[in-house]
Amino acid sequence: MIRFIKKCEIEKCVEVIKQSFLTVAQEYGFTEENAPRFTAFSTTSERLHWQYDEGRPMCGYFDDREQILGYYSLHIQESGECELDNLCVLPEHRHKHIGEILFFHAEMTASENGCKKMNIGIVEENKRLRAWYENLGASHVGTKKFDFFPFTCGYMEKDIAGVGNSINGKHNIELWDAYYADGTLAGCDLVRGEKIPNGLKHAVAEVFVMHKDGSILLMQRDFDKPNYPGFWESGAGGSVLKGERVTDGAKRELLEETGISADNELESLYCVATDTTIYQGYLCMTGIPKDNVKLQKGETVAFRWVNEQEFREIFYSDQYVDGLRERLREFVEHGFRKE
Repeated sequence: MIRFIKKCEIEKCVEVIKQSFLTVAQEYGFTEENAPRFTAFSTTSERLHWQYDEGRPMCGYFDDREQILGYYSLHIQESGECELDNLCVLPEHRHKHIGEILFFHAEMTASENGCKKMNIGIVEENKRLRAWYENLGASHVGTKKFDFFPFTCGYMEKDIAGVGNSINGKHNIELWDAYYADGTLAGCDLVRGEKIPNGLKHAVAEVFVMHKDGSILLMQRDFDKPNYPGFWESGAGGSVLKGERVTDGAKRELLEETGISADNELESLYCVATDTTIYQGYLCMTGIPKDNVKLQKGETVAFRWVNEQEFREIFYSDQYVDGLRERLREFVEHGFRKE
């Protein structure tokens, strides 16, 4: 989970920053005597309190026990740029993609604050760190030597114009808004694939697709999917991404998984909450040519348009997704009408 730091957590953030940067100091021989301005030695609660009071975005990566494992802050500038400060992960929690997740979150936070470019300072001699940032899309733009540092300062930048809310790259990072059970935003972000803390939920949008001639669209799930491989479901569905309205998430999933664009507003069918998820179901009526349905690689392998009787036969069989059946049962048993 990622969220903004509370003022009462600043002391803990100081510890995380110091511990994280101390490994760099030890590797390159930096000490409080020869590099007093290096982050491992110069970070203080007074400095972070000042940054907090100034209004800088300061975010932490938390485990399910609310322990801070990683941190970053942003210095937003009037030029449409920002500086990424103190991105770090505790040594014992590295190599779990936490750094990549924090970097991606920082991009989104910067974008939300109107920034088009993010500037990053590094120890130039740390070639691994430079390569790590380059792998995330940052470019090296120069160096500078200061008398008060026993190392060369390296400078990198990342163009963040138009950054999205998921990375379908090496680690397939996806961020979700966290919700309370009543559907209100909890003010923190969840990471796909990680345990959802108690009391929080993520939103999943599901779209039931009917043609104007009364037929119903069935989509067959990819046989390599870990859950319900090869099973049938009616339409499309998936997690709502960070910053999306649920209806927008529903329309995006519908377009991605079927190629159908919801020209009209979707009709709400149900809202069902489980321990970790809020399922919001919608009805989409479409008049597209039936052979225009598109499959999404890795998600679906086949589609069928069926009449109501054919649909019910599959719906009540062992080839239909169980949870979706339960969420749609009332709608189906009332003759595909809301009651």
